[in-house]
Amino acid sequence: MFHKHRSNFFWLAIIAIIAVGVGAAFTAANTFDAHAGNQLGYGTQVVSGAHVTSMHYGLSTDGTKVDSVTFVAAGDLTAGVPAEHGFVGFTVAGTPGTTVDCGPGSLAGGNTTFTCDTTSLAQAVATIQSTDIAVSN
Repeated sequence: MFHKHRSNFFWLAIIAIIAVGVGAAFTAANTFDAHAGNQLGYGTQVVSGAHVTSMHYGLSTDGTKVDSVTFVAAGDLTAGVPAEHGFVGFTVAGTPGTTVDCGPGSLAGGNTTFTCDTTSLAQAVATIQSTDIAVSN
């Protein structure tokens, strides 16, 4: 009987170690993988300064470049002094590129929305490896 409990404890410990390792690897990410299923996408990630719950890409009329990125962060990020600003850039060929300052977000429904004009980056969709987001004041 004692051997059975020790065996169960051993397997529970192994499962817990694996779960902690997988969880740590997932939360260590600070970018969105643009190649997960299609060139651009969104998900829930913890990024520098905020918990982003959704993202939307606005494309050029021909669909080849990213003209804007809108992302929603959980909570009120508008009350700080100075106000929190969103920043967006793209990683291409393994190198993070220039970021744009999205300005302060707007509060609605308990979440903060940042709308970022990325036309100055002239970033082709096909070359994006990841979208880099930060929120800072």
